[in-house]
Amino acid sequence: MIYQKVLLKLFSSRMLGRYGQRVLQRRVWTIEGGEGARLKIRFPQNSAYIFGSSERPVQEALTQQLHPGDVFYDVGANVGFFSLIAAKRVGSAGCVYSFEPVAENVESIRDNAKINQLENIRSFEVAVGRISGNEELLLTEWDGGATLSTSVVKPSEPTSRRNVRVVALDEFIQEERLRIPTIVKIDVEGLEFDVIQGMARTISKSKPVLLFEIDDGNLDSFCRRWQELDQLITSFGYRILHLEESYPGMKWNVGHSLALPFESPEIL
Repeated sequence: MIYQKVLLKLFSSRMLGRYGQRVLQRRVWTIEGGEGARLKIRFPQNSAYIFGSSERPVQEALTQQLHPGDVFYDVGANVGFFSLIAAKRVGSAGCVYSFEPVAENVESIRDNAKINQLENIRSFEVAVGRISGNEELLLTEWDGGATLSTSVVKPSEPTSRRNVRVVALDEFIQEERLRIPTIVKIDVEGLEFDVIQGMARTISKSKPVLLFEIDDGNLDSFCRRWQELDQLITSFGYRILHLEESYPGMKWNVGHSLALPFESPEIL
């Protein structure tokens, strides 16, 4: 859609400043490609959502693994890009639970669900961790970079801080009477081990497909954490597949693992 690209380029110019940003934010955009093509989205900070180019290997893995009637947990949902794709895929018989600690992002998730008339998305303004409680959230200029102060991957210069509720999924599933997940996507900026430990009972009993991201600015730390997390998931009775790189050439290190229960016949 050339028209959208022209608008984006025009109103993103420094000359228009805040006025241009207000114009962009008022508009409802149509996702142009990828697995979310033709879905609608409010203007995101990450313009790759508009073009459908964000983390294409992750998009493809999710749509291959998701089926009508499935239950998708989006842990670290940001503005709901993957929640929208999953909601479309699982249909009215399925459901999507989006977990996101940044209030502004949760508002976007709910707005985006409403725009697309997707009634099967339920969002929770919480961080997911090992134990339930309250913790300090560090926010950054990038809306997908927020993380808890206990994370091993901390922003160098957080723009603000706020206290947020943290939930362990094993407890939260019972508390909210949530449907048991079929697939869980985890993108939590260094808190992956905490999320897994907080849902260990659900993983052991229900064996959902897991798709998780590891990222780190330090290559040695990145490789070590990725290997350790793969080993932890394997101990639950899973086989691990590494997806193609979503960000080739980027200085920051990002990797994605798809974990399938041994009894699952589905392989990419």
